[in-house]
Amino acid sequence: MQKASAAEMVLDENESGNGSENRDFFLTDLKEDVIYSEESITPAQKKLSEDLLKLCDERYLSGEESPASLRARMINLGQLGQEDPVRGRAAGPAEDAEVFSGSGQNASKSSDPSSEPSLFSGDKVYVYIYLKPSANSSVLEEYCEIQERDEENHIAVSWVPLKSLETLASLSEVKSIQTVLPPFVRQENAVSEGDFILKSSSLRDSYGVNGTGIKIGIISDGVDSLEDSQAAGNISYDVNILSNKIGGNEGTAMLEIIQDIAPGAELYFHDCGSSRLEFNRAVDTLVNEGCTVICDDIGWLSEPFFEDGIVANHVNEIIKKHDLLYVSAAGNSGDSHYQGLFYDNGSGWHDFSSGRGDVKNLQLEIASSGEAWIFLQWNDRWEQSGNNYDLYLKNRETSEIIASSKVHQDGDDLPLEYIMYTDKGQNTLNASIEVKKVSGEARELELYIYYWPGVKVNPENIIAEDSIFGHPALLDAVTVGAVGMGESGDYEIENFSSIGPATIFYPSPEVRQKADISGPDGVNVTGAKGVPEQFFGTSASSPHVAGIAALVWSVFPEKSAMDIRRLLYTSSTDLGNPGYDTIFGHGLVDALKMYEQASGATSTLTVKPGGDGDFSSISDAVNYSRPGDSIFVYPGIYRENIDLPWSLNLSSASGKPEDTVLEAENLQEPVLHVTANSVNITGFRINGPSGAGIYLESVGSCELKNNRISGCTQGVLFEGSSNNTLQGNNLSNNTEGLRLTDSFLNTIFENEFENGINVNESLSQNFPEEERFSGLPNNWNTAEGIKYLYNGGIYESRFGNFYSDYRGTDANGSGIGDLPYGSDSFPLTARPASYSTGFEIGNISPARDSASVEGDVLDFGVRSTRNCTFSWLINGTLVQTNESASSAVFSINTGELRGIITENSDTDSHGSKYNLTVIAANGSSLLQHSWNWTVYPAETGANTSGNVSEDNIIRSISYEGNGGKSTGGKAGEGRGGISSFPEPSGNVENRGTAGTSPFSAAGQEQGEPLQFSSHTAQNNSPGKGPDGAPELWVARENESGSSEEESGEDRNVPRNVPSLTSGTSIFILLAGALCIKRK
Repeated sequence: MQKASAAEMVLDENESGNGSENRDFFLTDLKEDVIYSEESITPAQKKLSEDLLKLCDERYLSGEESPASLRARMINLGQLGQEDPVRGRAAGPAEDAEVFSGSGQNASKSSDPSSEPSLFSGDKVYVYIYLKPSANSSVLEEYCEIQERDEENHIAVSWVPLKSLETLASLSEVKSIQTVLPPFVRQENAVSEGDFILKSSSLRDSYGVNGTGIKIGIISDGVDSLEDSQAAGNISYDVNILSNKIGGNEGTAMLEIIQDIAPGAELYFHDCGSSRLEFNRAVDTLVNEGCTVICDDIGWLSEPFFEDGIVANHVNEIIKKHDLLYVSAAGNSGDSHYQGLFYDNGSGWHDFSSGRGDVKNLQLEIASSGEAWIFLQWNDRWEQSGNNYDLYLKNRETSEIIASSKVHQDGDDLPLEYIMYTDKGQNTLNASIEVKKVSGEARELELYIYYWPGVKVNPENIIAEDSIFGHPALLDAVTVGAVGMGESGDYEIENFSSIGPATIFYPSPEVRQKADISGPDGVNVTGAKGVPEQFFGTSASSPHVAGIAALVWSVFPEKSAMDIRRLLYTSSTDLGNPGYDTIFGHGLVDALKMYEQASGATSTLTVKPGGDGDFSSISDAVNYSRPGDSIFVYPGIYRENIDLPWSLNLSSASGKPEDTVLEAENLQEPVLHVTANSVNITGFRINGPSGAGIYLESVGSCELKNNRISGCTQGVLFEGSSNNTLQGNNLSNNTEGLRLTDSFLNTIFENEFENGINVNESLSQNFPEEERFSGLPNNWNTAEGIKYLYNGGIYESRFGNFYSDYRGTDANGSGIGDLPYGSDSFPLTARPASYSTGFEIGNISPARDSASVEGDVLDFGVRSTRNCTFSWLINGTLVQTNESASSAVFSINTGELRGIITENSDTDSHGSKYNLTVIAANGSSLLQHSWNWTVYPAETGANTSGNVSEDNIIRSISYEGNGGKSTGGKAGEGRGGISSFPEPSGNVENRGTAGTSPFSAAGQEQGEPLQFSSHTAQNNSPGKGPDGAPELWVARENESGSSEEESGEDRNVPRNVPSLTSGTSIFILLAGALCIKRK
């Protein structure tokens, strides 16, 4: 099997017309005694990478290394160009090589330094310039040609004239200057067969799916043979090529695989660029084109191994900000990787066997013209290394130092040493790789060997584990390993495929479970010039996974990217040890099974602390679940940090927060961390101390309801999250109740905030300026007004939240504050439990039982939160209905009651007792309220003005119903009245007011006693309607038959009323519930 773990594009460049002498990748060729003094280096030179220092000052070259050989290597890597005197720009590698080769100079180092400056006078170097955090890249503009800028990460990519390099480095704003190392593609040399293996062809044939509606973006080296592949019918002519400036054919092969699997998908290609910033821009370009699946096979040699670099951070931000699936090749370093703690052999050299073997180093066989790149890092913080290690390549037979990398790390440097070497001799070189600790502490060392044909790596001391780094190590990226068919007929991991886990040290230690899934390699691709007919490596396996994801997603576009990612894992065919492992991940991707899971019914899982449920741990249940599943958690105390990475319904089984308690195991992390859309969390008590109680990170369409969260840094934290709902939660005793960072269009209502900074809305400093004031606020109230029962009254308003420190007023007693609380324009003045938005009746008038005198006209009123049918009964006999009304009033002429309503009445010499009941019916729901009152006979000429005080009379006004229909009355009035009650036969005599229509309930006829069972509305109304006005008028006829109204303004005017017997007056005084309207 042929090996090519480094960039095919670079290999192509090296072989394209520069001559063998220009392929001298001889970075350093120092003898042990050729060591320059650190004291001799100026502060500006100290900021330069080793190759740049040698390029600037040939005194630091080794005895065998010449300026010409160094220039040749840097030209081939695209790190060195020469200014075109005509066009005034840096010449490309081919142009510069032509200028150099045409100069007539040989490759040897001149003995007279003054004889060579003219050779280098036009040189420009391609570099990363690392700036101090306080600096802006604009300070560089007069010294160089800036190609890309990243102000957030304080880095610029530039062409810098060699003669200006030290001047630029001397700027106080500049931390260091490093050459731009090229990308490498993760291809292993040796119509896609994977289409059949992964059952994607069966899925297309059985269900007619083809990926239509999905845009897939590919990032690789190039698509130089695209036309050949299109002519052969392997790639459609409508593929979108956004950039193809780097050169190569990996992109062609990847597009061909995806075209085979998802022929209906829309394909896009962008080259990887020549720097990490250009790669990030390529990702952005594909996102802006609408790609929801992105697949790459690129690695960056200058990315950190022990933390996320600028590429990983950018890809991670893209994944979280956009609903897209990012698929990346794991890498091909499983057979050429080492990791372990520095083990001193007694003389400062590292023992790669950690004292357990006879071979103490790593060993290579490098044939003539064989090429190897060796990269060493250790677990110091990037740009902050103070532990000094050096890297050596030695001749094993003579112990001669062939090449070395000896950057002096003293506190603000990269923990990086590297050698790029090509054997110039005629014989095979037996070489060893060795590491020396110059100063500092023992650190974790990690070393990668990238090699081309002609190089063999001795497996002694090689460690495959933990050979994934960079953006493929991101938790939310889909990291793909490569499998092939073994001799037994089973799938086996390719020996070169990188495996996990991925160990991260900064900003905090973590071990990421990688790889995620496996795909096939060794598949046939056609017509790719420079790419073998059999396509090996994780470059081949990753597009298989991307194509299958697109194929299934096209059928279920409502699913999120995280849902599709989870379905990839749960539907895969397990390989290796049972369950997940860091070699195969979840197993071999299976298109047909993924489709069946996506279209199948969701499951319900139970969690019980005693082990009687499906699981005893919530996290275990989540890890077993599939998108859309529901997890019911039974009462108990659960101490764990729970990640929710796909759509789920998580709720307490009882629905009572007080008996299902969640607490953080790691107090620095959130209790619940949501990283997927459409997650619902309901009915938990979440106790601190911890980070956030619930943390929503870059998600949407999530619902958090009926949770009680206390004692946390943030009760709920929204970061980069929109279109979520926070309703009915209690957030108390948190440092911040709710924090929203870069989060918009969330709906937040009916929550309780108390004892802390209730709400903190903010934008991060790196939030785009054009989006800072985008007019997309959060919604702190219900979208529309709703009817509700509060303190006995029915009101209609939008609903906000309750804040313990709200100091506004509530003039009309509706329970809604008159002044906003921050962005909340409808703050609640009482806790949400004080309000009922269900089917309720209120505004009961009169509020208490009453007494009246014959001849009085009484008004009884009621309102409801829903349109309903009101039925009025006196002593069980139906007398009036109001249909489809939200309010109703019932008027009674007490002078006509005696002798008419005889059923169930209690009459004595002092008066008759009556019961009035109103029943509100809304569908199958019934509510009722009853009044009991006594009607006393009137005595002509009697005057009771001295017996009835103003304090004993409740004054209120009646109100008209709205939107209702009183049967027999005017349409839409919602108010019905009678002047005469029905005879026992049920007939109604209309005496100038609206009558009633026949009514039956449960087989009852009008006029018959009505039996019912219903909820009785409890009312503590102060006797005021929504407008604050009283509710009940009492109308009494005077001798002239006219009437006069007593309004609120004349309630203190003395009245003359007919005198009553002393006994009757006492009963009236005790009743005290009537207002008088004299007629």
